[in-house]
Formats: sequence, structure tokens, C-alpha cells
Amino acid sequence: MLEYERCGPGRFVRFGTRSVPFFAFRIGKKENNISEERISMNIDFESRNITRRSFLKGAGVVGAAGLLSACGGSKSNNSGSTAASGVEAPNSTGATPLKEYISWESANREIESWNLLYSQTLSDANVVTNLWDGLMSFDCYGKLVPAIATSWEANEDSTVWTFHLRDDVDWCDVNGEVKSHLTSKDFLVGFEWVLNALKNEAFNTSMPSETVVGAAEYYDLTKDKGDAAADMTYEDMLAAGVGIEAPDDYTLVFTCKNPCPYFDTVAAYNSFYPASEDLINELGIDGFRACDYSTMWYNGPYLIEEYIQQNTKSFIPNPNYYAANDCTRFEHHTITMIPDRSMGLQLYENGEVDNIDLTESNLTTITSDSNNEHNKFLCEKRPTKFSYQMHLNFQRKDENGNLDENWNKAVSNRAFRQCFYKGIDFTNYYARTNKINPLKCENDYYTMPGVCYNTKGEEYTTLVAKEMGFDTEKYDGKTMIRHRDNGGDIADLKKQAMEELSAIGVTFPVHCYHYIKSGDTTALDTATVLKQCFSESFGDDFVVLDIGTYVSSLYKEVRNVQLHSILQNGWGADFGDPVNFLGQEVLSDDNAYYAQTTSWIAAVEADPKDYQKELLADYQEFTDLVTEAKAIVTDTDARYAAFAKAEASMLNNALCVPCLYEVFWCLTHVNEYTKINAMYGPCNYKAVNWETRQGDGYTTEEYEAFSAAFNAATKA
Repeated sequence: MLEYERCGPGRFVRFGTRSVPFFAFRIGKKENNISEERISMNIDFESRNITRRSFLKGAGVVGAAGLLSACGGSKSNNSGSTAASGVEAPNSTGATPLKEYISWESANREIESWNLLYSQTLSDANVVTNLWDGLMSFDCYGKLVPAIATSWEANEDSTVWTFHLRDDVDWCDVNGEVKSHLTSKDFLVGFEWVLNALKNEAFNTSMPSETVVGAAEYYDLTKDKGDAAADMTYEDMLAAGVGIEAPDDYTLVFTCKNPCPYFDTVAAYNSFYPASEDLINELGIDGFRACDYSTMWYNGPYLIEEYIQQNTKSFIPNPNYYAANDCTRFEHHTITMIPDRSMGLQLYENGEVDNIDLTESNLTTITSDSNNEHNKFLCEKRPTKFSYQMHLNFQRKDENGNLDENWNKAVSNRAFRQCFYKGIDFTNYYARTNKINPLKCENDYYTMPGVCYNTKGEEYTTLVAKEMGFDTEKYDGKTMIRHRDNGGDIADLKKQAMEELSAIGVTFPVHCYHYIKSGDTTALDTATVLKQCFSESFGDDFVVLDIGTYVSSLYKEVRNVQLHSILQNGWGADFGDPVNFLGQEVLSDDNAYYAQTTSWIAAVEADPKDYQKELLADYQEFTDLVTEAKAIVTDTDARYAAFAKAEASMLNNALCVPCLYEVFWCLTHVNEYTKINAMYGPCNYKAVNWETRQGDGYTTEEYEAFSAAFNAATKA
């Protein structure tokens, strides 16, 4: 999944300006499965020109009216959520739909690549997902539904997965002219491209390499071939024994190196998307890698009509889309880039955008005036698909490159870490994201809710809550759930930590270093709130938060040189299984992204100090539990229960501190509960089957009803 550096599974992530501090989302992995490519959300906004709302001329198709199931309409064999297949999206307004829809994104999020096989950023995927389809899509509840694959099944031990494809999918150019017919061979071509080190040059190989027979070996082979790899084709890939085959034009078969009960969720990721051999031959390797909207071929619901860099991207319906009669689309869909979310309210009022996420200042202005015209139209959105954590650095170094023994000793102490999980009251911090209902942002888990469900319809994190002993606790808007057993009182833990640490030479207060981008006033305001949360929760005699700055790259200037004490990261799932989250933290695994690059526990493991032995024992316990859970491949319920035990071990020992979910307020003409709700994969911004309304936006009351219906359908 894409990783994100914010002012934030995984691979594809949400992008947009937010008033919370910087975060990071993982983008993908290099040859060693560690990626250094990131997108900055700590934005230095520049002045941009905003085009006025215009009704573009385009192909005549039906507007976004009533709600259907996801485009493709055939039965899925996977249950990505507990909502029944074919359940109608939560809407009841019968409103006149928008024919043209104008959304927004921040000016720093310019598209980097139009090639979805090559892209490493969600800002790309948010656009290109409307232009390309893969094997599967998702419905509004997060359930896998057909796209190019009409159905799929696995053998008894989940090592062989067979996908049955549509026979009516075409590739067309930017003008809507059919160029080629899509068959199973196109998936072989796309897979070879991804796994060819010379052709791809991207960090999106980890999931096929980790799951499919021979994929990692073929990648290494192409590396060894050097320039000669340019001449290798899908036939060479098949000859090398990679576990993918096309027995006929409309059947695709994958063989996994190990039983993989969640492989259908893996196959929803963009590494498994198709590519046309004819287009690659036409453009050449370099040309295909660098294709833009004018040279690429499309198989998705939209074409790009107009692209103005740093300004707008305008979509019109693909007249040759295979599911044109099975879904609704906009006659025009425009993404307008704006320099600052703070100007969004004015644009919305002017009719220049059809939705806007509101800032803390916007909400203060609206809610403080009972006569404000927007009061009854304030809509609380469902959480984004990212779980944010506060990662602790167990091997901090100072600016001279020397180990910070005071912090490293302190954070190695279990009682000290537990004070972070059990003691920090984040309420005011959450208010930076959700001023009205700040505790809606509370995150008590590592894994994001909604990623997977057991056969009883129980959402995975409810199993973790049961292991933690707070499964009966529910949101009350007043008190953080994880603080209710002790009222947030950590006096005993604090006393224990100070006594144990003083005995090994730790001096108090312990300084905790937190970095923000220099000159980013929003990040500074939010960090200042976090500092106050530390002070009020810990007392200044225990821990003091020090706010440092970096110039341009959080990763190069802070994380990679280990300057941080804490680093807030957000993870969005790559696929539908808890290992996608917990596997990033385990010991003795080069693929454990956060263990290798953020907590630096891998460095501790390589050369531990005496005071770090208890810490490593806690990590080993967690790692062993993850290993046990991974080995369970034929019993989903047992697998998830085992992962829940592992996650509870992580949290009880406070190896990482869950922080927040993003729950924003907006003004909108879109019922977001009708949008695709993909908890993994690149499909969330695919603009099909959305319920919208002309005139006034949706009301608070209507959104509350949508939320209740959604929660009931997903058994939240």
C-alpha cells in the first residue's frame, strides 16, 4: 500500500491536506522490500489559479442516479464484509443527481505517473483507478465484487486460485477508439512487467513476490540479466516457472508458494492489473513506463478529456466500457486543485466544488452561530481506511549520531511504554481532526477495523478488544475506551517506571523528540496541542515533548538518521488479512517495514544492550504469536483469533501506541456511503454508482441515517 507523509496495508492511501501532524503511509517495497519513496503531506502551499466551474462538453451517458451494485454485476466468491451481496447502498433521498461532479485536491498532489502498474502514490491511483479496471472491485460495504473477473475460486488448501474473466472488455485510446481486445494474456503481460526489474523500476513487487510461486526468483533473474531483461516476455516468465497461467483466453490461474486464504484480496491490488502487449510494443519500454493520459490505453469507466497540470483533471465516460449498462457515471467528473483547504468553504459556497472537508476554523465559525446557513448540512464522514500509530524509536540517536541512552533506556522499560498507551489523553489532539466529536477519532488497535471478518460476521478488531478486556466498552463521546479501567490514572505505572529507570541511571524528565516540517504553521499548531496533551497526561516531571523541525524530507533528515523519539505513521491495508498490519513489526524479518525503518527494533536485535533484553523478550513473544497465527491457513476463525492474541500482546506491552482514525466533517452533494469502500487496493476513488444531489447538500440528519444503515449492514 502506498505510504504517506502527512502534515500519513499497506500500499494505497488517502491524500489530502489535513490539520493533523505529519504521518506516513508506506508505499511499497524495494528489492529488499523496503521503500524510500514517499509523498509529502507537509505542504508548503503556493498560490494557484482556480478555474471556475464549467460544464464540459462530452459523451452523452446517464448521470449518477440510483444505486446499483458495483459495475460488473456478477457474483463474488469472497466476503470482504458482512454485508450481503446485492444489499442496496444506504440511501433513501431520491434526489435529482448531479450530471457533472467537481471534487478537489490539494495543489501539491500532482499526478506523478499515469501507469497504474508503475505508480507508487495514491495521488496517482485516485485518478488512474477511474481509467483502468483490474480483476476485482468493491461495493460500498467493502465486499469484493467482480470487475474483469466474473467469479473466482480456490482449491481446498488455498494454494491455487482460478479467476474467470469477462469476454467483452476492450482497450481504447484517449479518443475512445477501440485498439485491442482484452484477454487473459494481458494479465500475463502486466504481471511480467511488474516482476521485470529492468522494465518496472518500481517498488510494488512485494505482494506478488511474497505470494506467487517463482515470482521473487523471476525478479532476481531479471536483475541478473541487466539490459538483456528488456527482451524478456511473459513467455520467458512462464518458462521460468512463475505461478501464473492462462489456460484459455478468459481464465487466469495463480499458484501460491504457500496456502494463502486471502489471495483474492491480494489480487485486487494494482500489481495484478493487466497491460496490453500491443501498447507496450507501440510505445516501447520507456514509453510505456512514462505513458501519460494521451498515450495510455483505457479499459475503465472514464477517459481523460482534459488535463491542465497543477489545475484540473477532467473525466468523461468511456463509450466502450464493458459495464456501461450496469453502472452509473457522471457526464463530467472534474478534479480541481486548490492551494489550501482553508479556501474550500468559499469555493463550495460559490458552487465551484461539490464537496469540501471542513477545517477546525470552519467548524468553529459554523457551529458558533445558530443562524449559519450550513448548520443543518454538516455531515460527519465515515473513517478513512487508515490506522494511525505512534511508533516508538528504540534506538534513537542525537544529531551527532550518538545513541541517546537516556531515551533508549526509558523506552525499553515496559511500565514507561504502558504510560503512553494507558495514560495519554488525546481528546484535544483529536479535536484538530474532528472538533465536534473528537473521540470518534480514538484508535485503540493496530489493525484498521473493517479489513476482515470471521465466519460469524465478527469484525477482526472486536476480537482484539475481547483479548484486551474492553469488548463491552462503546463510544460515549466523553472518555477514551482504553482509559476507562483506570480513569487514565497512571500514577502507579509512572512511579514504577521512574523507580526502575532511576536505578539504571535515567534522568527525568525524559525528553521525547517529535519533528515537524519547518515553516508549517498547521503542523506546529497541532504539535503544540500534542505537547500540551503530554504535559497534562504525564506531568512535566516525567516526560517532556520537544518539537524539532526538518527542512524538506522527514525520512532523510529525521527517520533514516534515527533522530525521532516518536513518529506518527498511518497504515492502510494492502490486502484483507491481519498479517498485513502485524507483519510490519516482527523481529528477524527483512520484510517487517516498521521494525526495520521506524522503531529500529531490528537494529536493537542485532546488538542489544543489557537494558533492552526485556524489550526484546516482549517483541519475541509478539513475533512468536504472529508466526503461530500465520501458520493457520485452513480455519479463518482460528487464524483471526490467533492474530487477535498477537495484537493484544503488542498493545499490552505497548510496543506501539495506536493513535487516531481520521473522521472529518464536510459539506457535500455526495452520499459517501454509496461510494466504493475499499479497505485495500486502489479502487476507493472510482466514480461509479454514487448517489448525488443537485441543489442543497445532504443534511446532518440524512448522514446520520446513512451511517446507521451502514453500521447495521456491516455489523459494526
